[in-house]
Amino acid sequence: MKKRIKIFTSALIILLFLTLLLSKPSPETFNKWLVEKYDIECIGDNCVNNNSQEKVVHRSTDDYILINKMGITLEDEEGRRTLIEGIGVFGTFIPFTFNPGYSPLKDIYKY
Repeated sequence: MKKRIKIFTSALIILLFLTLLLSKPSPETFNKWLVEKYDIECIGDNCVNNNSQEKVVHRSTDDYILINKMGITLEDEEGRRTLIEGIGVFGTFIPFTFNPGYSPLKDIYKY
């Protein structure tokens, strides 16, 4: 009986890992998530956020084995920056960082 439980548990764990591996979202999914979650639509390096134009300063993609993390740094016309990052898992993204007023210089000296 214990052997069956171990085999069943092992099969579930393998199935979970395979599902995570095969369902990592793409950058296109990240752009769709930005539209749905934050109402930011990006085409190339130009984005529209609440009828204001913003440009992409930096994009980041960290690809891990089972998940990925994607981020975007936007700058509006007045020079204010916004950092948005999401963890990609099971074909969608979970919010990780939303930092309006982001400044890399301030963050260096924060600690």
